[in-house]
Amino acid sequence: MGPQTSSSEGKSASPMNGDPAHLAYLLGQISRLELHSPRGHYPPPKVRPQRKPHNFTSAQRLSYEFLKSWIHDLSEGYTGSELKKAFRQAAMILHPDHGGSAQQFLELKEHYETLQGIFSN
Repeated sequence: MGPQTSSSEGKSASPMNGDPAHLAYLLGQISRLELHSPRGHYPPPKVRPQRKPHNFTSAQRLSYEFLKSWIHDLSEGYTGSELKKAFRQAAMILHPDHGGSAQQFLELKEHYETLQGIFSN
């Protein structure tokens, strides 16, 4: 009886059984940095480089200010996908089916088409 209890104690005392992070590392599910870093401490997110602002005409400047009044996180150096995302967010706010007015929604569409002209040049 004595040898059986010592062997069962040896199995539970193994570092493989007591450390699921070590087992996940061995299975390749986490990287070495995650294994050795304290839990909950992740590397800071990478900062995107700032893009140069577009050279707006007066009509494009008005359109940008209109869109910026509804979507505040649109930068002056936006890309086509960022413009599209901002338009869709503003459309959800201004669409008549979602509580907006038809006049504001039509203005939004005109301003969006004006701002798309930057990428067609």
